[in-house]
Amino acid sequence: MTFPQLKGEQIVNWSLIFSVLLAAAIIALGGVLSQFEIIPHPEDGFVYEWQLAEPTAWGRLTAWLGFAIHQLLIWGTIAYAQNRYSKRDYASVLRPVNRWAIGINFLFIVLHYLQTMYFYDGIAQDLPSWTAQFAVALMLIVILGMENQRRGLLFGRKIGFRRAFTDGLRKYHGYFFSFAVIYTFWFHPMIPTWGHLIGFIHVVLIMAQGSLMFSRVHLNRRWTFLLEILVLPHAFQVALNQGNDIWPMFFFGFAAIFLITQMHGLGLNRWVRQAFYSSFLLLALYVYLVMREPVQVNEVIRIPLIEYLVLFIMYWIYLAGAWLCSRFRTMTVGKAHGAI
Repeated sequence: MTFPQLKGEQIVNWSLIFSVLLAAAIIALGGVLSQFEIIPHPEDGFVYEWQLAEPTAWGRLTAWLGFAIHQLLIWGTIAYAQNRYSKRDYASVLRPVNRWAIGINFLFIVLHYLQTMYFYDGIAQDLPSWTAQFAVALMLIVILGMENQRRGLLFGRKIGFRRAFTDGLRKYHGYFFSFAVIYTFWFHPMIPTWGHLIGFIHVVLIMAQGSLMFSRVHLNRRWTFLLEILVLPHAFQVALNQGNDIWPMFFFGFAAIFLITQMHGLGLNRWVRQAFYSSFLLLALYVYLVMREPVQVNEVIRIPLIEYLVLFIMYWIYLAGAWLCSRFRTMTVGKAHGAI
């Protein structure tokens, strides 16, 4: 049996359409989900409220099995692709491994939809909400490190990370990214709030990107930028839903990362970059002089400070590990020569 030769760009277009259709299907699911009794709205914003007041064994079992099998199968496609192809082996058309990954992701998206319909709970029933947030944040931090050599880290300036460090991020990022996305996907039930809808659109698009491994569109910078920047409306909407008045921290924080790093890989004209800087400044002045107190302006730097600091901590850990390995090899070689 032969399949039509599909190009990566076609899958990108279809994934955009599919993610919107999935959001519509989740909205349609709202009436069915009203039968479930969930926990009362918590005062603590870090307590995940979309979980059953009385969890069920079937809910836990189906969520954890779905997550585990989905994850292992996608890891298998990544391992196969890395053993079969090299970094110079990017193609414009889909290979069998791309079709397998797309099929696996599609199957488990449908299964999670049905699992939510019948059992509601995701793996959030057994895990704190910060774990899903941390997994996605760390994925974004790894992207900052991977893209340093192309677009720089600080206003287009590149940081002199060792090549082995960035090569390691590139080689193993697929395993970590797939874990972060599939973990987040199965963490949440498919609930029709704006935060959940944008989040599911985002993770579906990242699943599509992962499925396009070793295809040329996987390296398309405007497409990968879209996947990065979607965290901004998602985090902003989630903060609004929580109702604890922390939305400026997320909005301005991720917007600042765009201005400091992400937009410098888009080839924008200077006047466009200046327009973004000016718009950010004017909006921040309005929010912190009119809507909030000036002293609260520190919210703007919290998320960028954390992300860049964590990236450098990762690099320092790598350097410490490399130094220890070097010392160990030196000691081993010295003992071997001494024995001779």
